[in-house]
Amino acid sequence: MSIKRLRRRKKAAGLVALVMLTAGCTNPVPLTATVETSATQKVAVGGLAQLVVKLTNTGPVIPHLGLVFMTADKWYEHHTISDLGGCTLAVDASAFDCGDIAAGASASFSIVGVAKDASTFHYQVALRELVHPFDYVNDHPDGADLQAWDETITAS
Repeated sequence: MSIKRLRRRKKAAGLVALVMLTAGCTNPVPLTATVETSATQKVAVGGLAQLVVKLTNTGPVIPHLGLVFMTADKWYEHHTISDLGGCTLAVDASAFDCGDIAAGASASFSIVGVAKDASTFHYQVALRELVHPFDYVNDHPDGADLQAWDETITAS
């Protein structure tokens, strides 16, 4: 093999290595969405309560959108759920798994349950994908956006 040919191969290998290194260092497109949350704030034991999350995905596809409870209080523990609103319960992730949300898509999840525990509860929910790398929606250096509310369940 000639020296010229060897040098060309080394240059080509160097360029391939550089492209691979650069590709590995690029930041992924962040998950973003506009989010509106509403929830029942006062209900008696045995009464119907509702948690509604509406969003428009303004970023890339969100695989397995999770409505993840970030506090010790978990809405699904204090209600007997009668309608998951298109989601499934993912207890191991402290979340409702609401499936994939396409880029640019809007979705609304209305979760309904019967209140069962009398007390006042504080909920904080963050949205994140429930598949690796588990990125949060609307994440910031100081943490992801949280949807927060208090609910008082009174004795019937």
